[in-house]
Amino acid sequence: MYKIAIIGLGPRGLSVFDRIIAYARNDASATPLELYVFDGKEFGPGCHTTDQGACLLVNTVACQMTQFSDDTVRGGGPLLYGPSFADWLSSKSGSAPGAQAGHVDIDRNGYYSRALFGDYLRWCFEYVKKLAPPHVTIYLHNFSTVEDLEWKGDGWQVSYDGQAYPADFVYLTTGHARKIPSESERELMRKVEAGRERNPRLQLVLEPYPIRNAVSGVTERDTVAIEGMGLTTCDLVAQLTTARGGVFEPCGKMEPAGRLRYRPSGKEPQILLYARSGLPLTARAVNQKGVFGQYKAKFLTLAKVEELRANTPEGQLDFQQQIMPLLWCDMQFSYYFSYLHQHRDRLTALVFSNEFLAAENAQVRQALIDKHVPRRDQLSWDAMVAPIPGRALQSRRQYDDWLRGFMWRDFEQALLGNLNSPVKSACDVLRDVRDVIRSAIDFAGLTEQSHRWVLSEFLPVMNRLAVGPPKERIAQWLALMDAGIVRADFGPGARSEYDEDAGCFVVHSHWRGESVQANVLVRARASLPGPLEDKSPLMRKMVKRGIVKPFMNGSFHPGGIAVDRNMNVVGAGGVQASLWALGTLVEGCKFYTFVLPRPGANSTTMVDAGRAVGGMMEAIARRNAQAPQLQPQPQPQPIAEALPASAVDSVAPACALEEWPQPPQQDLARLPANDLAAA
Repeated sequence: MYKIAIIGLGPRGLSVFDRIIAYARNDASATPLELYVFDGKEFGPGCHTTDQGACLLVNTVACQMTQFSDDTVRGGGPLLYGPSFADWLSSKSGSAPGAQAGHVDIDRNGYYSRALFGDYLRWCFEYVKKLAPPHVTIYLHNFSTVEDLEWKGDGWQVSYDGQAYPADFVYLTTGHARKIPSESERELMRKVEAGRERNPRLQLVLEPYPIRNAVSGVTERDTVAIEGMGLTTCDLVAQLTTARGGVFEPCGKMEPAGRLRYRPSGKEPQILLYARSGLPLTARAVNQKGVFGQYKAKFLTLAKVEELRANTPEGQLDFQQQIMPLLWCDMQFSYYFSYLHQHRDRLTALVFSNEFLAAENAQVRQALIDKHVPRRDQLSWDAMVAPIPGRALQSRRQYDDWLRGFMWRDFEQALLGNLNSPVKSACDVLRDVRDVIRSAIDFAGLTEQSHRWVLSEFLPVMNRLAVGPPKERIAQWLALMDAGIVRADFGPGARSEYDEDAGCFVVHSHWRGESVQANVLVRARASLPGPLEDKSPLMRKMVKRGIVKPFMNGSFHPGGIAVDRNMNVVGAGGVQASLWALGTLVEGCKFYTFVLPRPGANSTTMVDAGRAVGGMMEAIARRNAQAPQLQPQPQPQPIAEALPASAVDSVAPACALEEWPQPPQQDLARLPANDLAAA
């Protein structure tokens, strides 16, 4: 009998749970397993809690999200087939045979609420649990959070709700963590607390999630300054407007398609948006690639990254010098194929593509571009990174006019689609080749200086260009600006400070002497603390004991705890053979760990989970083979770095698709694509 503990059962823990059940179903020896699952909330959803408002959306289309493996996953272990998010939605809609009356057809390329996606994840947990074979016993614990983890004698001990649970193997998948405030943040908190004596409406929000709680005390009398113009700000603006009864309506027929007007409820505060760049994220384009369509890298390939690493003496790459030129070639390739296809014809685009691929160097490629494309229409990385022209910075009014025009042009490009819009096609390359980018960065794959540059300079640009909100969010922000509820005309370099004398926050714009006061400040960043900044008592105790340690690339700590390539935790004493960590807990050692699995994409999430569980099954097989001579070990021993030999790529489906267990009854009001349907 082997005891396994999973600490945290959001999407990453669910992937581990799925892999354990899949391996157990494929285990001819039927080794008895006891599986202990710990989470402080419901099993499956993680941060996609089912009690969130319908106005908070995932920023990925329904057909490109799943929680299950498929035949493209290599090295992830035996498959358990299950529905993607879109397939699960369809099974409950009017498009499914025998669907209940009142259900509506879904938009497979639509953006749905996080709460509804949380319903799907909760259903996935129940579905996988029902597939557990008889030799697997599952114990569920979700009354509170795990308090401690320590090595006792010859195994682990999990402390939970005042009791100790022994475990032979442990998986840490705790997800998003809370951050210990820095000294400057604590000082600001003290000043704000003291300032409430003269200004009772003064509020400071350093942790924006859960959104509903973060802004529950804000009223229509308040002015809210939001630092950041990314996805978290999209959530905050939605919670302060449509969640309070405001309605977006289409403009008249004389207005451009997609243009909206906002009808306020009267409960909205004044909202001030500012950011270092002065720019919002750009919109995600209409998906024209279907479920499986992805740009396949022509220049920045996995083989090329491996070649570069083999030819680099220290094995660490320089992202700017070695990766960016190849990535830029792929972006150019996608842009100019789309451009020539739209402005000339497909044959011209194909001929150009062949010549572009055969070009010997950047000079030859540029000459080819000059031959076919006017200079004004050519793709420019500098213009994408810094699109604000000098004339827009002459005054705040001119910047506001430029910003609104910039946002509307971005919306129009998004409306064309991620194939038909040349610029959106190029930006989508950043998303489609993310696994190759990840291969260059993971496990200190870059030099320390280059790693710093990627996180501070490249990542914000990548997020702004490729990981933005649905296009309707941009139209909504423009409508809110027109309605006078939102202001975003603070320009690049805007900042806020607390004025103790006035008892308020002051947002300083790009233009000296032009500032605006606010009584509420929200820092719109989702916490992603390293282990030394994590508020969790569990993490603090594991760090103190040396069970985990911060991941370091030279003297740089990019975040997260250290793990090896099998996802085994690397503690102060070396590799922990029976302890694994996955997800945002290792963000830093790995890159972009919060991306959800995508059908047909050999998902890194499933590969990592499969590798970790495969390592455990190998260890169990070795222990079984040595059972008569087995002696207690004082320390867990490292396992081999190689992928477990028993990992297989496919197995017969657990059950036919039409035999999926019935999901729990869902709230049909959540089923329409989102609150943007009227738009």
